[in-house]
Amino acid sequence: MAVVSLLPTCALAGTDGFRNTMRQETCDTVRYMVAYDMTYVNDTTKAEWERKTEPMRLEIGDKSTKFYSYTAYLEDSLNAKREARGEQLATYTADVTWQVYRNYPKEGSFTFLDDLIAMNYYAVTEPMKSPEWTPVADSTATILGNECHLATAWYKGRRWFAWYADDVPIDAGPWKLCGLPGLILRAYDGGRQYVFEATAMRQVADGTPIMYQGLDYEPVTFSQLMTQYERYYADPIGYLALFTPGMMTADDGKSASELNTPKNLPFNPIELAE
Repeated sequence: MAVVSLLPTCALAGTDGFRNTMRQETCDTVRYMVAYDMTYVNDTTKAEWERKTEPMRLEIGDKSTKFYSYTAYLEDSLNAKREARGEQLATYTADVTWQVYRNYPKEGSFTFLDDLIAMNYYAVTEPMKSPEWTPVADSTATILGNECHLATAWYKGRRWFAWYADDVPIDAGPWKLCGLPGLILRAYDGGRQYVFEATAMRQVADGTPIMYQGLDYEPVTFSQLMTQYERYYADPIGYLALFTPGMMTADDGKSASELNTPKNLPFNPIELAE
């Protein structure tokens, strides 16, 4: 098994960061860490798509995996230190706030965590359903020094293409992509609105724990979470005003609903209704 050791030890998440005021627990031990760049399109209505790139991390344990934004982790770690020193917390800038756990807290399930306005925390736990992959004949690519092969599947509302490494026989990948005989190092949907590209990976032998952050998150269904997303993106300030009514007023006393605030922001979730 060829594993390229390019990811520094400091890139491991461990127990620091990720909303340290939220309760968390150990769900596994990190055996492999994979760094990905996730390039995505928020607004598909524009003639020319604007793409953003977020550094992501995949922690692979003996039974569980965790996929999350490394930017969000770093910002949470910084704020945890500021909070401990009694300093003002820094403003969050990470665009990606969701995390995905596989086989935790329930074996055979995916748990998707997200928060809206760092105030409403939601957890969607659903039975784990792997894509029904179809191999693409005579397809080869070299990624991080590993020979990879291509497979495709319709999954969670999108047509996905995944390049997996036979010589890294680990059933894992970015987001909820799994079910192949090797680690997924590159994946993208048919429109390339979401693209994952592995940039480094390493074996981990220092006992770093995989921490589950969702103990205090409100359990909801996928449909209920989508409703919250739709309400927020339709009127972000109005959504915030629902939960902070005393704060959301202008100097002239007008409420948030009376102000000329942004409405109907672009929203292109990675998972679509099937």
